[in-house]
Amino acid sequence: MYIIFIVLLLIINGIALYLLWNENKAKNDVTSQKEEITAQFNVKTAELDSISGELDQYKGKNAEMDSLITAQQADIENEKTEIKKLLASKNFSQAKLNEANKRIAEYVASIAELQKKLDEMTKKNEALTAENQQLSTDLSSEKQTTNQLSEQNKGLSKKVELGSLLQLQKLTVEGIKKKGNGKEVTVNRIKAVESLKISFETGENKVLEAGQLSLYVRILNPKGETISVADQGSGTLKMAETGDNMQYTKKADFDWSQSNKKIVLYWSQNIKDAGTYKVEVYQSGYIVGKGEIELK
Repeated sequence: MYIIFIVLLLIINGIALYLLWNENKAKNDVTSQKEEITAQFNVKTAELDSISGELDQYKGKNAEMDSLITAQQADIENEKTEIKKLLASKNFSQAKLNEANKRIAEYVASIAELQKKLDEMTKKNEALTAENQQLSTDLSSEKQTTNQLSEQNKGLSKKVELGSLLQLQKLTVEGIKKKGNGKEVTVNRIKAVESLKISFETGENKVLEAGQLSLYVRILNPKGETISVADQGSGTLKMAETGDNMQYTKKADFDWSQSNKKIVLYWSQNIKDAGTYKVEVYQSGYIVGKGEIELK
């Protein structure tokens, strides 16, 4: 009986030891898998943090996309929280291991979905950037073309403007004194001069349109000063090249018919000092004729 009892005890102890060993092995397997799952979770969490950081730069550009990104990130954060709870459990079992594996799979799928959205937005953003660059290039090209055309038009306008200028001919300046019978006599002594007679011919110009035309005569005394008397028709004109205002002595208005025309003007004010009097004639701010006279 003792022998049978001892044998039964040995069998029972063997079975108990086997069960204990098997249980410990299962626990060790679960612990090892838990560690592996934790490592996988940490890797995926790092990936998510990187992806979320990249997604943040796309926020604020599209309200619909902002909503999708925020919702996706919130779902992933919830999954992270649940997985952390499972992994932190003290009584980690095979059931919890299976649940953790399921959560990890869902977590990975969520990250993949988030990555897909990121790739789609990146491609869309690159396409928009390329389109904007092309539009910018086209706009720049159009501006350059417009500027070139503008410069060409300016050049053509300038040529037309210069082509419209008269080329005055036979410009003469004479000292004049009238006799009792009204006949003019040419003199060159300052005391005898009553007025300066300025005469010239316009010549033909088919570019300059017919109509009312004004020429501006500037008389400079021997000191180089412009003779100007406001109540005798003197004034200022703007120079075409510099934009500066310049005084003129007298204006000649006449009807222009594109054919040669002789113009005669008289000036009698402030002709009192001996020396050289210079005459300049301007059209549209350009000088078109010069002359002078020496009075003794």
